Amino acid sequence: MKIIGEKQISTGEVAKISGLTIRTLQHYDNIGVLPASGRTEGGRRFYTEKDMIQLEHIIFYRGLGFSLNQIKRILAEPKTDKNADELLSAQKVMLYNQIYNIQNSIAAIEASQEIINAGKTPPWTLLATFMQSLGTVDLTIWGNYEFSEEQTEVFEEHFQTLDDVMDFYNTWKRLSIKSAAFNEAGIMPGEAIAQTLAMEWTEMVQKVTGGNPEHEQAFLAVDNQREVWNPAERELIEKAEPFLEEALNIYYQKQE
Repeated sequence: MKIIGEKQISTGEVAKISGLTIRTLQHYDNIGVLPASGRTEGGRRFYTEKDMIQLEHIIFYRGLGFSLNQIKRILAEPKTDKNADELLSAQKVMLYNQIYNIQNSIAAIEASQEIINAGKTPPWTLLATFMQSLGTVDLTIWGNYEFSEEQTEVFEEHFQTLDDVMDFYNTWKRLSIKSAAFNEAGIMPGEAIAQTLAMEWTEMVQKVTGGNPEHEQAFLAVDNQREVWNPAERELIEKAEPFLEEALNIYYQKQE
């Protein structure tokens, strides 16, 4: 089929402009992600300037980690700013998940190194279990959590951006991993590494509450509803909490 009045761009030209291979473009055509606008009389694919704009979107979304099936659905939906914003927000959370899964591993490495330096053996099985279970956590479920008006006001005051939320979440998770690992390895709550952990936990709480007891209650209310947490998060804090409480008690006594 020949399209009248539109510039025809060959597959080779599209490959040269986009940096993709001809085989990739043929694959995109075959699966319907970027169908060619037509074929020349010789049977070769050709594209139009409109297709090139579509290809720019595909390359952009691929760069963000979207699968081809996701991109196909995206391109089929009405193109509105609201749809695009929701889509990008969801993908941003997914990418944060990937980043923080890497940071889970870093936290496990740090805990292991500190335990070894303290003359103990890291709890490899426990750490491996956490790495596996925490890697499946879907942070998007927190978007469906029903916060009270008071909680929402507190959280909006302390968390100005998604980055603020993720920074808190990652710190909480990193310290919880360490606490559970220290406990399993036989570290005593009064040891130096445990007291450093208690200090970091205290600083984290201070940062997200400003030392305001009412704001602390907003976080405790979420803590008291662990039944709605991700199972892996719930298991982590239940493993970490006994050791953490003892370490914090000793830390607070020393501050008096």
